[in-house]
Amino acid sequence: MNNSISKSEAKVLQALWQKSPLDGKQIAALINAESWSYVTIKTLINRLLKKGHLSFTKDGRRYLYRAEISKKQYLENENTQFLQRLYAGSISSLIASFSEHEEISKSELDEIKLIIEKMEKPS
Repeated sequence: MNNSISKSEAKVLQALWQKSPLDGKQIAALINAESWSYVTIKTLINRLLKKGHLSFTKDGRRYLYRAEISKKQYLENENTQFLQRLYAGSISSLIASFSEHEEISKSELDEIKLIIEKMEKPS
């Protein structure tokens, strides 16, 4: 089973990370900027349910949905997939690529140095 999360599915999760639990209509209202039909939203919800990224409880006739993957877990997965797909898992290759094509400010460099120092310190 493919557990990856599409960009469209991520919009549903983002709504649920803002507020949870929500029913389908509430989710649609939060992501209405996409101009998706309610049927499209329900399709995305069902995909996420099948993948195990959402759960629901029944409240009368309504289904209330909640995310089963945290935003932190999602970002970790996305970062790992991105790094693997584009840089064969090499963080140094990622940074080298950015340094060749993007202007990195002094404050960003200082922040990167602090992150490295923190990583080097034993726990």
